[in-house]
Amino acid sequence: MDHRSMVSSNSLSKKKFGSFIAEPKKPFSFDTTINKMASTATRQKTDKLSEKVEQMGIMIEQMGHAPVPGRIMSYLMLSEPPYRDFYEIQEFLKASKSSVSTALNQLMQAGVVNYITFSGDRKRYFQIHTKGLLNTMKQQYRQGQVLNDMVSETLLHRKNSEFQRFNRELDEVVAFSTHVHNGIKKLIEDWEKTHK
Repeated sequence: MDHRSMVSSNSLSKKKFGSFIAEPKKPFSFDTTINKMASTATRQKTDKLSEKVEQMGIMIEQMGHAPVPGRIMSYLMLSEPPYRDFYEIQEFLKASKSSVSTALNQLMQAGVVNYITFSGDRKRYFQIHTKGLLNTMKQQYRQGQVLNDMVSETLLHRKNSEFQRFNRELDEVVAFSTHVHNGIKKLIEDWEKTHK
């Protein structure tokens, strides 16, 4: 084979396999692979947490709370650790500073959220105030008596009404409410006796 044929053959090889010759393989990096895996796992975990926070937030919203306070309560209940600083809450919820600040103040006034601090750290870390949450739940259950008393007063006012069928229906509401209230009241009293 003469020199020209060798040159032609080499040129053909370079054209055909040029990409393999021109681009050497990048060295394998164990640290890079681990970091990518960790980043993917963290993103999946965050996405799953966001989905759960949204589900619980909707439930709390249906109980009469505004959206942002509901999401904050959900986030603090599900978070690991179960306390977060202001900017972590804001970043996770993607909400404005003012809306997060207002919501946190509302939750603290309601007694269901408080904050803790750590030595050497100026930040305030917000958390669910479990005792306050328990007291709020007890109060809400006991408030059922208010509605019961209101309907009872209504019945007294309507005792001479021509529409006795409506009165009987209201009486059934009172009977049900009284039964449930008395049951809940006893359950709370029994629980408090065993958890002093």
